[in-house]
Amino acid sequence: MVKPYIEPATEEHIQAILPNVRQADIDEFIAASGQSPVQVLEQALRVSTRAWAGIADGHVINIFGVAPASLLGGKGIPWMVGSTHIDQHKRVFLKGSRIVLADMLDLYPHLENYVDQRNHIAKSWLHWLGFKLEDPAPYGVLGYPFHRFHMEKS
Repeated sequence: MVKPYIEPATEEHIQAILPNVRQADIDEFIAASGQSPVQVLEQALRVSTRAWAGIADGHVINIFGVAPASLLGGKGIPWMVGSTHIDQHKRVFLKGSRIVLADMLDLYPHLENYVDQRNHIAKSWLHWLGFKLEDPAPYGVLGYPFHRFHMEKS
């Protein structure tokens, strides 16, 4: 059995995860941007400073990364798209999340983004990682309630 691992994300990883993207993530993409998973992932890969794919049991369990919030630097936008396979690898996913978060904070001492209020698993994960989630407010093309989440490097 091969240990789970991460590697730099590629177009091949996007194609591999597409049939298995979590429905909560798809719903969030539609509410925030009106875009499909392939559109969101291709754009995220294009604009990110770093992007990785988590691989376990031969499946892409997630693709994640961080993009600059502006040309001025200092602020990064963390993102993650999960697959339905992630549930079978919760422990390794959670452990890896903390390691990658430290790398993101080294690149960008302030991280922030938005999460759909309906995406309960993502909100729990963000809270567990130590992000502060603000009260929900209308956001995105559909104006659904989203939480702004953020963290400062300590």
